[in-house]
Amino acid sequence: MGIRIFNKNISTGQLQVAIWVSISVLDFFSNLQYNPAGKALSYSLLEMLFYAYIICVNTYWLIPHFYFRAKTTTYILLLILLLVTAIIFGSMGSAYLMEMYYPGRAGNLSVKIFAYHTFSAILIFLFSVLYRLALDYFVLIKKQGEIKAEKVQTELHLLKQQVHPHFLFNTLNNIYYVAQNGSPQAAELIARLSDIMRYFIEESKKDKVFLKDEVELLKSYIELESIRMRYEMPVDFRINGDTKEIRIPPLLLLPIVENIFKHGVNKRSQNNFAEINLTIQEGRLLFRTRNGYHPADITNTGGKTGLVNLEKRLRLYYEHDYQLDTQKLDDIFKVSLQIKLYEN
Repeated sequence: MGIRIFNKNISTGQLQVAIWVSISVLDFFSNLQYNPAGKALSYSLLEMLFYAYIICVNTYWLIPHFYFRAKTTTYILLLILLLVTAIIFGSMGSAYLMEMYYPGRAGNLSVKIFAYHTFSAILIFLFSVLYRLALDYFVLIKKQGEIKAEKVQTELHLLKQQVHPHFLFNTLNNIYYVAQNGSPQAAELIARLSDIMRYFIEESKKDKVFLKDEVELLKSYIELESIRMRYEMPVDFRINGDTKEIRIPPLLLLPIVENIFKHGVNKRSQNNFAEINLTIQEGRLLFRTRNGYHPADITNTGGKTGLVNLEKRLRLYYEHDYQLDTQKLDDIFKVSLQIKLYEN
């Protein structure tokens, strides 16, 4: 998906190429006012290398790897080193071209050349910061578009599976009241199913939901799945930390729990188990599961479809600021998800 400019979709790569070509052309014609074409081209190439060195190193390495990761001191030291080396090489290159085209004049202009490149380096550094902000802005627009498209697809998929949801809710409520008299346990399960369906329809449309509601959804899902088990399966669900005011994208944890019941249960065994651990610590959410591994129960379509789709959603919401790991050790399967919690 590209960025829409002047009613045309262009990628961020095309945008960067357009910017660099524009700068090169403008710089060349600026030099052409005072020099023949050959000299103008030489000075333009030197200046473009000078610009590119500062902009590329700061934009694509220093800012994302140090500044964005709060390594401010390291960033400042490396930035100073970047500017000093750029000034030295730029001054030496200009002096060389000056000596080549105007013999004897480079020495007289050495201080001016150095001062010019010092001033230019500072301006180019400031431009590189704006350049990085512009790139991040366009990437953000692109990502928001992808998230919006993904939400539309999810809603369409849900709508296809919803046959008159209000009718279903009303019917479930009627069954619930009837079941209360004959089987309280069945009534409780119907209430759980109704809560899950309502959550899918109402909460999944939101950008973020309360984590405590997601936890309740998981508990309802686990209870409903448990009634299909021939033998009782212990599920150790532990929560560490305060989840009350925390919000996350909807239905982010459910695929991991679904994976347990779809591919981690041997219906003929009495030794099934599941361990679920949710921890809130230092601004991050860590969600880990541990369960049995039964490859014979995994269909040919693949046992990790839900986790693959989950990773696609994680990339849309968090880009690279998440970690999803799976691990199989003998007959044990583990999943670990770690995401950063942003302010709501």
